[in-house]
Amino acid sequence: MLVYLQPPTPWLRRGVVHVAPDGLDVWPGSTRALAVRTIQRGVDMATAGETVLIWPGVYRETIRLRRAGSPGRPLILKAALPGTALISGTAEPALTRSWRWIPLGRRTFGTRVPWRVDGLRVDGVMAFRAGSPSQFDDVCQRPGAWPTFQMTKGEQLRLCLPDGSSPSQHRLEVNREVPARLRAGGHQVASLWVEAPHVEIRDLSFDFPVTAAIQLWNTSHVRIVGNLFSGADVAIKQSSGLRPVKDVLVEHNLSHCYPLYEWRHHGWLTWKEVYPYSNCSLTWMGGRDILVRSNIITQAGDGIKLSPVGGHNRIEANLIAYTTDDGIEFDGPAIDLDVRNNLFVDPWDSLGISPVRQGPLRISGNVFLHSRQEPAHDNGVMLKLLGGPSHRVRVDHNLFVGLQLGWSVADSPLSDFHMHDNLLFTVKRVEEGLHELPRMGWRDNRVVRFPWMAWPRPEQGPAGLAQVLGRPSTPMRLPGLVPLAIKRPGPFWYRPGQEPATRALLPLLGAGWIALP
Repeated sequence: MLVYLQPPTPWLRRGVVHVAPDGLDVWPGSTRALAVRTIQRGVDMATAGETVLIWPGVYRETIRLRRAGSPGRPLILKAALPGTALISGTAEPALTRSWRWIPLGRRTFGTRVPWRVDGLRVDGVMAFRAGSPSQFDDVCQRPGAWPTFQMTKGEQLRLCLPDGSSPSQHRLEVNREVPARLRAGGHQVASLWVEAPHVEIRDLSFDFPVTAAIQLWNTSHVRIVGNLFSGADVAIKQSSGLRPVKDVLVEHNLSHCYPLYEWRHHGWLTWKEVYPYSNCSLTWMGGRDILVRSNIITQAGDGIKLSPVGGHNRIEANLIAYTTDDGIEFDGPAIDLDVRNNLFVDPWDSLGISPVRQGPLRISGNVFLHSRQEPAHDNGVMLKLLGGPSHRVRVDHNLFVGLQLGWSVADSPLSDFHMHDNLLFTVKRVEEGLHELPRMGWRDNRVVRFPWMAWPRPEQGPAGLAQVLGRPSTPMRLPGLVPLAIKRPGPFWYRPGQEPATRALLPLLGAGWIALP
């Protein structure tokens, strides 16, 4: 390990430590021409009030940020040009250049690898990770198959390329060598560990971390703003520590795991096959005083996992689209948590509520839009009440369009659970699947039943609901609810539709559900 002696040169840097791919870690980082080479060197040099300015390039490193900022003088990690500094979880191409692929059968190849491969991309697109040799063989032969890989116990990597092409180094990317995921679903590694308070992370791209992109460890007063997360199992993860994280802002980020949703949507894989692939969540946190606002989460497993242990907490003005499971999962205390002004589009179920052990959890002013699935599945549900009792929950002034209001089971009872003033468009009767309905406080909810074939598409906007009501020429007015006050979700520098992961969002952004600037 190299140890650099740091001269006392903050006065020379004028508040900025420059990092660039062509830099050298022995340099002072005072200008672009004298930049250091690694982000780790930059954060080791920086002090409270300084900015680590990261110039365009690919940085394959694990960073541990252990230097703290101070109140009013945060330590900032920032891209010099937004979105062009990539902190990558992929292996160096030179390390995989020696891999020799041999044909194993029709459209399949194999090679010996020195580490476990948990993530692989073909031509920049994430491949499906099969869980067994039999699943690999099965899904590879299906019509409409996508690239698939599987690790055998003998450290052989198997790859299926359904288009009949051959693997070549310039087409393939794999994750760098990392420890295996913990059985409980946590991670021992991350691209960036934040282990100090008063830190800001802005305008960076975390590319294919496979595990966690950012781990928060015993920290507080953290701002994570304007970043792009591609292919992370969890973009922002709270790691088990001595104390919960506190005062964390997650704002104007974009997180996706394309093509996670496409595999099922196009009929290649079933929900049960896609479900265990990855969390692909923007956050997985407890903590206190957490604000998750104005983000885009798409092509995800669970969009947001958040269950605070104290303070006042909010999830607001986010666009959550195309999730394999819950739009938001609250599993845990969910203390003093407000969920408001969010737009949900095509989650499997909108809200994974149970269990909410303490609360209060308030869900107000959101729009939940589900699409008709072909063939019919039991998705399109607003409330998933499974896994234990829920207490002190209020659901009010929301708009829901879907198959049915909820799922519930006998081992997940409700207490102090209230629904009022919601507008609910459903195919099924309210009581279908919702065994706990008699134990809900139910007041002033309007339920509109519609036939399966009349199911409005989310991209139709409020006009689609007017057709369901039999008034196609009358504008659908939802005062105080639509358009949602989301304004401009995601990074300001990112243009939705610029890559396949966000192209499906374009008709939604212009459909009238949210207020565009």
